[in-house]
This record gives sequence, C-alpha cells and structure tokens, in this order.
Amino acid sequence: MKLKYKKVIFMTAISTMGIGILTFAISQAQPRTEVLSKNSTKAVQVAAVDAIATTNIYSDEVTDVATIEEETPTLSPTPSPAPTQIPVYALEEDAYPAIKTLFEKYFAAKGIADRDTLKSLLSDPTQIESQEKLQEKTEYIEKYSNIVPYTKKGIEEGTYIVYVYHEIKFISINTVAPGLSKYYVITDENGDLKICSDELDAELKAYIDARETDEDVIALNQMTNKKGDKAKAKDEDLRTFWQNIDQMAGKTETEAETETKTEADTKTETNKEAETE
Repeated sequence: MKLKYKKVIFMTAISTMGIGILTFAISQAQPRTEVLSKNSTKAVQVAAVDAIATTNIYSDEVTDVATIEEETPTLSPTPSPAPTQIPVYALEEDAYPAIKTLFEKYFAAKGIADRDTLKSLLSDPTQIESQEKLQEKTEYIEKYSNIVPYTKKGIEEGTYIVYVYHEIKFISINTVAPGLSKYYVITDENGDLKICSDELDAELKAYIDARETDEDVIALNQMTNKKGDKAKAKDEDLRTFWQNIDQMAGKTETEAETETKTEADTKTETNKEAETE
C-alpha cells in the first residue's frame, strides 16, 4: 500500500485519539438557502431627543415686558445601535438521548463501512464517500464503543455542535484508544436529526471553530488526551502503533509538500515557456 494512502487509513480511522479534535465537513441540513442563513436580529435604533422649553423672562418691578429670549433647541446625539451578541452555550454531557442514538448508529455503521446507513444519517447523502474509501478507513478497526456526546446548542433552534467521545478497539491491540470528533447536527424539515455534510457559510464556520477555545471544550480535549496517555502507558502495543501513526503522518506530510513544490515548479516552467513563445 502506498505511503500517502496510509495516512488516510490511520488518521481517519482513529479520529484524533485525544491528540486533537478532528473537524469533519459539517453544516446545516436544511434546504441550501436556509443552510447559509444567519441567525441575526435587527437592532432597534432609538433616538432620544431632549425637550427644550421656551422660557419667557419678565420682571414685576417694571411696566415694560422684557425681551423674550428663545433658547435654541439642542438635540442629543442619536445613540449607535448595540451589536447583537451571539449566544455561547455551555457544554452538556449526554444531555440529548436522540443525539446519542444518532451517533451510536453512526459509529456502528462506520465501523463496518455500512454506506447505506451512513447516507441516511447525513444531511446531504451525496457527500458520502465511496465504499472503497470507507473500507480503507476502517481496515484496522475492530469496533467503536463507549459513545458519549458532549453538546453545545447552535446559533439556530434545533442545531447543535457535538463533540463525540468514543473509544476504538484496533485489531490485535487489547487496549482501546480514546478519540474525540466534532460534528454539526441539525434538525431537518421532517424533524429528524442529521449530521451536517453541507458546506458552511463563513460566519457559521467561524462561530463553530471559535467554540474550540471555550474553557469547557478545552477541558474535554485535555481529558481525552490524558486518557490517551494513560492507555499508551498501559499497553506497549498501542503505544507503538500510535508512534508509527505519528511517524507516518510526518513522512506523508513531507511527501505532500514535495509534490506540491514539484507541481508549482512545473507550472512556473510552463508559464515561462508560454511567455517566450
């Protein structure tokens, strides 16, 4: 098997095993125009104007009425509307039975490369990978277990950012490896929960990415990392397997950089030849 495919097999197979959060392609599974909609409220601009009264000035000691002075009204500046603050919700552990059921089905299907079931769980079934790629990604995986979703409510009603803790049993390795994967879940027009596979608009993606800096999400990631360190310390086979993955990933990244540079050099030479002609 070529080296550049091994990274796909290993890295995708283990999600992140606590090394970091793997971000899958995620978005809303409502109709396309609704997927890219933004949940913003219109700011109400209130103009406060001071009431200025005209004052008549006179004296009881003289027979002539003093000149009436009229003050020029002074309007207070119109306040700028306050920016709408997007809410950030707390991380909830295993708070939604329907979401847990969704991911139990997802990981069970993923573990055996059940393409039809996976398609039924995505917002856009056409985004499912080929059967060959699904099988490659689970080549070394025996099963997924201990599925625990940690959930933050999304910007729009019925949407959720879900960090799924799971444990992976690799073939010929006794100790399970912890993993943490991130998904965006929506409620479709039929009221069913779906794992989003549509493209995110920039604002929504930025909001989801920003949640990784939330203290509760950082704590969850650290917990997964500690479990990973404990598992590697317990099982030498798992530790060796993990190290091989890191090494292979580094080599593959170097190859990818070399291939990219070669392609760029080739394009440059081609452009120079075209200019000369």
